Amino acid sequence: MSFENTRIFRLLSALDPVTLNRFEKFIYSPYFNKNQKITNLFDIVNNDLRTGKAVRSKEELWEEIGFSGPYKDIKFRKLCNDLVERYERFVIVEKMESDELLKSNLLLSALKEFGNEILIEKHLSKSGTVFERTPDRSSDFFLQKYLYEKALQSLKTNYEKKEDIGKYINKDSYLKLQRQLNGFYVLENLRYAIDIITWSKQYKTEIDVELDEIVKLIQSENLDNIISVKVYWLIYQTLTEEDSKELYYQLKELARQEIYVFPKSEQAEIFDALFSYCIKWVNRGDKEFLREYLDIHEWGIREEFILKKGILSPTSFRNYVVIGLRLDDFERVENYINTNIKLLEEFRRENALNFNLARVQWYKKNFDEVISYLSRVNYDDIWYNINSRYYLLASYYELDELDVLESSIDSFLAFLRREKSIDTNRKKNQIHFANFLKRLVRYQTDKQKLLKLREELEDNKTVFNRSWLIEKIDELI
Repeated sequence: MSFENTRIFRLLSALDPVTLNRFEKFIYSPYFNKNQKITNLFDIVNNDLRTGKAVRSKEELWEEIGFSGPYKDIKFRKLCNDLVERYERFVIVEKMESDELLKSNLLLSALKEFGNEILIEKHLSKSGTVFERTPDRSSDFFLQKYLYEKALQSLKTNYEKKEDIGKYINKDSYLKLQRQLNGFYVLENLRYAIDIITWSKQYKTEIDVELDEIVKLIQSENLDNIISVKVYWLIYQTLTEEDSKELYYQLKELARQEIYVFPKSEQAEIFDALFSYCIKWVNRGDKEFLREYLDIHEWGIREEFILKKGILSPTSFRNYVVIGLRLDDFERVENYINTNIKLLEEFRRENALNFNLARVQWYKKNFDEVISYLSRVNYDDIWYNINSRYYLLASYYELDELDVLESSIDSFLAFLRREKSIDTNRKKNQIHFANFLKRLVRYQTDKQKLLKLREELEDNKTVFNRSWLIEKIDELI
């Protein structure tokens, strides 16, 4: 195996510059790393990645690291594994530094173990403030709060002779402990149930999720007045109750107000639940949720819920355009395209811009403009190739450019038959479309043949954009 395929190289090459800089400081810290050869290996790889140098062979690295004697693979692999281990420790430190609740509890636990009574008393006051001021209300908050309350209980035994410890322990302490644990337990059960239901629907499998005990606990302990429990309980209900639109709007309003008290990972979960609900009703043809989809999508962009490292997927971009055009909201769609095209990966922008502006012009019935925009689309991308050809063919028809249209249909059919990367069913649907369009052109003045063609289309559900073909036949009959 070449060095390029090693775990450590793939790991380091995937890091962004900021994280790489922090890891460099970690490696240079004598507390975390005293092995100079680990530092040497990191320096070489780090420098090569930053300068774009070609990946060196293991034998070349062996010499530069400072090993003496001939190359020994087992020794080199051991060094690579040691560097991986340093990175794992770095990730742990990073996580701790970014999680104030975890850090506070770890410090309290460590101080108790080391017997630092003076610092314990100081930290008790500080850690209580940390929990009070944190905006986080995730399931992890309740777990950490439970661990904190539990630590206070154990401290009562160890320091019960200290008069000031009493202010941290009172008759409500055990109820607090129980409530934190119940909050964590209920939230994790709800989140797990939501995952199971979502996956079972996606893969069309039946998985029973039993939450009777959780429901009883929510009701008996009034846990639904905890914001996070209420949010996930609403998500669960929108997934399991058929007539759940009112629940969706309750969830949406609650999320608008409270989503920012959740960590990023759970913000994404909550947003995905709202977004998926919209998509479900959009797919069912519910016009109410066409505009709802646009509103949720725009919110997702503003708050970066649907961005991954600042990047918007081309599929999400196209879906917004399609749904906006179904509402004939041309100004909103054009503004969206021109504003958010910069969120796509750079190499995708030109195609996405021209193709989607062509779509807008298609809905406006500016067919010359459609052709103009499509002439700027790069057909190397198979998706753009197929869909651009459809709009071109349809535009030629609308412009009555029948000679150009017939030759373009033949070209499209030849492309479809030789292109092996297209899914078989999709290819069949496209071929049906092209053949029906070809016959439509030839039967322009023959009403009987057009009627027969329409009957065939009504019976054939596999034709791409069948509704447009039927519409064009109806115009001629």
